[in-house]
Amino acid sequence: MDLKGEVNQILGNLAKSLHLEELSLDNNRRCMLMFDDKIVLNLELDEKYAQILVYAYLGEVPLAGRENIFEKLLETNFFWNGTNGFTIAIDRQSQTVVVMARFPLPLLNPGTFEESLADFVDTTEFWMHKLATMVQEAEEISLADD
Repeated sequence: MDLKGEVNQILGNLAKSLHLEELSLDNNRRCMLMFDDKIVLNLELDEKYAQILVYAYLGEVPLAGRENIFEKLLETNFFWNGTNGFTIAIDRQSQTVVVMARFPLPLLNPGTFEESLADFVDTTEFWMHKLATMVQEAEEISLADD
C-alpha cells in the first residue's frame, strides 16, 4: 500500500470513531477537521519524510508586547514541558502561533494515533485560550503605556 492509501485508511478509522461518513486526503494530500466550531485541525501527508503532519493555528501575535509572549511560548516549548510533547512555533508570514506534531509512517501503533489526536485537540484548546489571555494582557499593558 502506498503512503496516501495508508493515511486514508487511518483517516477512515478515525472517521468511524468520530461518527463521520468519510475522511480522506484531498488531491493536495491534506485533510481538515473542525472541533467545537473553533479548532481547525490540519492533517497533511509529507511523503518525502513519510510522516503525517498535524497542526492548528492558535492565534495572531500583536506587535505590542510580542517579546513577552514569545518568551513565554519558548519557555513552554522547552523540552515540551507545557505542550504535552507537541511543538509551538510561529508562522512568520501570518504572524500566527501554531501548534504542531508529526507522526512517522508506518504508525507503530495505529490505535494510539486517535489518542494522540485527542491530546492534540486538548492542547490546542488550552493554548488558544492561554494565547488569547496573553494577547489581551499585552494589549492592556500597551494601552496603559500610551
